Amino acid sequence: MGFVAVSLDKETRVGEIGLNAVHPDLSGRGIGTRLYRHAIEVMKAAGMKVASVGTGGDPSHAPARRAYEKAGFGPAIPSIWMYRAV
Repeated sequence: MGFVAVSLDKETRVGEIGLNAVHPDLSGRGIGTRLYRHAIEVMKAAGMKVASVGTGGDPSHAPARRAYEKAGFGPAIPSIWMYRAV
């Protein structure tokens, strides 16, 4: 189905969504959004104040960017990294 890796920096209180994917046959069904929301809940429970995720700016990463935006992420600075308060 899919997976998501989460790293937690207890010093800066920033959590990061790392490597993640949804099986291509299941894309567009909200699985990625649910994975990211779960990751954010893990971050909240661990005391993180910010959730971050990075992705490519090229057309092949457009589906990932849409999924991150659906989970509430948006660009915080002019870059490809996207942030969301947790």
